[in-house]
Amino acid sequence: MTVIYRISRAMGKAFSLRNALLVFIGWLSFSAVDSLQAAPVYRLQTSLSASGFKVGEEIQSWESMIIILRPSPGDNFWYRLPHTIQVTGDLPPGIRLEQKGEGFHTLAHFAGTPTQAGQFTVQLQATMADGLTTTQEAVTIIITDPRDESFTVQTWGLTRFLQGQQVVNAGAFLVSQWQSLLKAPAQVQVTGLPAGLTVAESGSSGYYYIQGTPEVAGKFSVTLSFSWPDGAPIAATTAELEVLPADYKPQQTLSVVVIGPIREKVAYAPHGYRAPFLYVDDEFGARSSEQLTITATGLPAGLSIDSQGPGTGFVVGRPTETGTFTTTFRATLPDGTVTNEVVASIEVLPAIPFTDLAGTYDCVVDRSESLNGNNGGRLRFTLTRGGQATGFLIHNLVRYPFSSSAFTLDPDTGDVTITPPRAGVTVSGSISLSDEYSSGSPQPYFTFVGLVSNASSTAAVNGARATVRSATNPSPYASDKKINLVFVNDSNAPAGQPTGAGFLAASISAVGNVTLTVWAPDGSAPVSLATTLSETSFGATFPVYFILPNSSGASTLSGQIFINADGDTAGELTWYQSATNRGAFPEGISLVEYTGVIGSRYTPEAAGLNLLGLEESINTAQLDLIGEDVPAEPEAILTVQRASMTVASSANVSGMKMRFDNKTGILTGSLTLPATNTSRARAVTFRGVRTPDDTGIIGHFTTPSSTKSTRRVAGMLMIDSSR
Repeated sequence: MTVIYRISRAMGKAFSLRNALLVFIGWLSFSAVDSLQAAPVYRLQTSLSASGFKVGEEIQSWESMIIILRPSPGDNFWYRLPHTIQVTGDLPPGIRLEQKGEGFHTLAHFAGTPTQAGQFTVQLQATMADGLTTTQEAVTIIITDPRDESFTVQTWGLTRFLQGQQVVNAGAFLVSQWQSLLKAPAQVQVTGLPAGLTVAESGSSGYYYIQGTPEVAGKFSVTLSFSWPDGAPIAATTAELEVLPADYKPQQTLSVVVIGPIREKVAYAPHGYRAPFLYVDDEFGARSSEQLTITATGLPAGLSIDSQGPGTGFVVGRPTETGTFTTTFRATLPDGTVTNEVVASIEVLPAIPFTDLAGTYDCVVDRSESLNGNNGGRLRFTLTRGGQATGFLIHNLVRYPFSSSAFTLDPDTGDVTITPPRAGVTVSGSISLSDEYSSGSPQPYFTFVGLVSNASSTAAVNGARATVRSATNPSPYASDKKINLVFVNDSNAPAGQPTGAGFLAASISAVGNVTLTVWAPDGSAPVSLATTLSETSFGATFPVYFILPNSSGASTLSGQIFINADGDTAGELTWYQSATNRGAFPEGISLVEYTGVIGSRYTPEAAGLNLLGLEESINTAQLDLIGEDVPAEPEAILTVQRASMTVASSANVSGMKMRFDNKTGILTGSLTLPATNTSRARAVTFRGVRTPDDTGIIGHFTTPSSTKSTRRVAGMLMIDSSR
């Protein structure tokens, strides 16, 4: 079964797709399961807390997610897309069920605000799109009334303020005797606050902030009283608060942040995220913006302090010895103020063994208008245990091979520099060892991150080392079934503006080699690509970079795909049409991001077109070809039968043919557009898969132009059976 999901551009801004996908895959506990075995039996489970919910408090999705567990070979957090949840029984008043969303991370969950206390039991069952169902599970939802509990007021930051300085970190909240936060509506009254300060509810439910700027110095006794909306009291507290004069000199405090172990012989620079750093703030929470002089004793050999940035300092240099070092730090401000002394422990791990770096690294270069004309690129190199390297860089649609003479590796740090001959750019980056290991294998996981640059522009490059497998130690991601992926730009595109669906087919061998074939949105001929699989503890990834020639130039498709051991995939692709013929897209639109690329190697066995999600009860469907050089109106009204789809006699097309391949899960077909006063009859070929809601087909079509037989146009195919 091939499935699709989409993430809107608006959501992408708030929560980037790459992060969303990593969070999703981080949730999963993948297992190496033979894809040919019998379908597993699924169980349904909710993440309801034992304490239940409270009247008047809105339920958060993370508190009530409904997940699906596969019992063998171990209970894995897993779910199939799409699926629906059925509820038998009455949910508590005020609570509703939200079905599984389109994104990986938007699970089915309970939502709403309970209005009645009590204990409620319902039956839940999930049905996957291919008809598989979970066991039916009884779920008990406990609703309590917070008015039956005792609460106390807790405060923070209500001690000392500075006259004329804005208060940014002080407030109060209510907690029960079980230390649970009150989120139900409440009222607050405050007396005794200095002039210039007020109390208001924060953006986080249950928290109340002191805000404003104190206008007068002195000592104040402040009382905070909370009550229910009907006026019944909840709790109160009194805090003694002091506002110091504006000329008071605040005490400065040095803080040292040690993120984790660092590695011997690796270079650490200012503003790097891996090495320890220091900063100074005062007792009112204001970060210092003055130049610091930082002294340190006991630093590992090879390291020193860089304090050129105002108010901060960084541990920089290249450690030359391993071990755990107790280091003492102290800072001095320009006026001679000396901060507190901080003792921190810094652990230096051994350098990465050079021989462990060997392998093939496959990377994608980001798109850059100035560096590569938005076409991105690909970097692939193989490093031997003896330090020899060969590979190639694709830059501006040209392949530049290189050998060891153009490749420099610092074996102690993993720093790499590549200067492919005649490319006019330099690749600089670093090979890093991750804390993760390959799935089902003791092989460490290495990544490569860097920049491709010339004198004026740069673009990021990133990838990972291929995981070495063998016939005796096969990849858990291998299968004799192809993985079919669909990438769709925007399901909400206005009429006449194609979404440009495209297709990828991926084959993965036992040793982890990946062969990709792409059918692009512009109708260019299918192109194949060899790439590599990189396994991690949470799944595997492989890069995508295609150059797709067409009649007037070329387009590129690039990105990264994630995959689990069942063959279910997700990813992010972008397509750039650099030719004058922009194919499926209106003039001026050439760069399209395909967020929500999704696919699977599982396809159901079918008896005719019902495989496409067109139920027997649906008698008609509407076929639309959306794009340039095709009629604006729907092309045909189709009659849906159990094993065929026929065109109504009044349709504007003829020669309708369709075929569904149950091995690939792809529908292919053709039809003929009739001749008109301005164009000749034209053959149309199309390719598609069923839509996420199982009401039709989505895909793309190609057809010769009405005026230029050498030029083909392409667009969006929709067969909608929901009408």
